[in-house]
Amino acid sequence: MENAPIIITKHTPAFWRITLDNPPLNLLDPEMIDGMSRLMDELDADKEVKVIVFDSSDKNYFIAHYDVMRGSEVPKVSGKYGVNQWTDISNRLHNSPVVSIASVRGRARGNGSEFLLACDMRFASKEKAFFGQIEVGCGVIAGGGALEYLPSLVGRSRALEIVIGGDDFDADTAALYGWINRALPDDQLDDFVNGLAIRIASYEAGAIATTKAIVNRRSGGGPNPHEIDESLSHYTELSQNPNVQILWSKLGEMGFQQPGDLELNFGYYLGKLAEDKLK
Repeated sequence: MENAPIIITKHTPAFWRITLDNPPLNLLDPEMIDGMSRLMDELDADKEVKVIVFDSSDKNYFIAHYDVMRGSEVPKVSGKYGVNQWTDISNRLHNSPVVSIASVRGRARGNGSEFLLACDMRFASKEKAFFGQIEVGCGVIAGGGALEYLPSLVGRSRALEIVIGGDDFDADTAALYGWINRALPDDQLDDFVNGLAIRIASYEAGAIATTKAIVNRRSGGGPNPHEIDESLSHYTELSQNPNVQILWSKLGEMGFQQPGDLELNFGYYLGKLAEDKLK
């Protein structure tokens, strides 16, 4: 794992911390996706790990979003179900006997939010975490799981507000909606998540894995990977629209996928673009 933008810290054999480290924006690019795939292989092979915590090395970005400029480099067929590599990772994480917890600071938009949705639990800094599904505002659709995960978590109307509205949401609102488990003061986030992970790591692996498997079944089993792949196919098709390419070019001129104010305040700028069209 040394060359992947993912840092594994094994606090104990049962409790690992996974730090996402892919500067300058922590984009979900082919290297990060490949690193996550290899992480899943390592988790599947290890019989002692019970709980993992994901965090970010960047205070401003948990995962900014998908690297749209390099999307064609992600393998289209991968894993057990013969689906896109990202879809395979999402499905494996959701169904793994290992409990996955996200500890969120910074922005998690687009595929960054969809990565969180594949995790079992999500906790976030009240002051420093922001969430968004920006795809519709960029002329495409959420193709990495949001359309499949969000309705069951937040309900139909709120899911539509999130994915079609395209605005940024603070941690308190995300918690109110059920997008995340809860928002915590920033100075309490690490202690809370670490305490929960240590508590879970002390329990019997069989009890943890069986409970998670039953809860998954009772709650509908999670998204079908082929349904997520269908959404991804629509995303890819829409991205070829010439009007969408013009929009992405304009966003590029404004600082898309570059450190700066657009990426920090993406929801605001999508709103400004909408206002400009009405003038």
